[in-house]
Amino acid sequence: MALSPSLDLPAGTLPRRGFTLIELLVVIAVLAVLGTLALPSMARQLERHRLQAAAQELAADLAEARFEAARRGVPLQLEASPGAGWCWAVTTTAGCACGTAQACQLKSVHADEHRGVQLVAARSVRFDTDGRADTGIGAVLEAGANQLRVDIGTLGRARVCSVRGALPGTPAC
Repeated sequence: MALSPSLDLPAGTLPRRGFTLIELLVVIAVLAVLGTLALPSMARQLERHRLQAAAQELAADLAEARFEAARRGVPLQLEASPGAGWCWAVTTTAGCACGTAQACQLKSVHADEHRGVQLVAARSVRFDTDGRADTGIGAVLEAGANQLRVDIGTLGRARVCSVRGALPGTPAC
């Protein structure tokens, strides 16, 4: 019994369905090329996200130090140490280093918590009991070609801005 005279199949056989090995290899090769093209873009996106997360965490820690200084009625500091093993800490006393855990630290953040992000420059900030800060620039963070700065206003409010690189949701400095 022939299915169709145009298929030229022997009587009693059905046409084969599916992909040949060559077709499957071509599809895999095309997907590999597309994946290779997309990978650098995804890596840059992840790098930007890590940088923004670190800058936002620093801004949040500055806001928390400001709030706690007013709530406790005692001055608090944000001590920072730039470099390869960078860190920052909200402390109860000036000069309380952030590199090792100490009783004077309320919170500390270290470089290993934000892989690929560098703390390029930082100044220690003192918050008075009225919430005012003694400096205007807190820190500069960098990842790849992007650089963010965390500024502190005269009333002690932290703000993140982009020094280098256009980052969505972050205004230029």
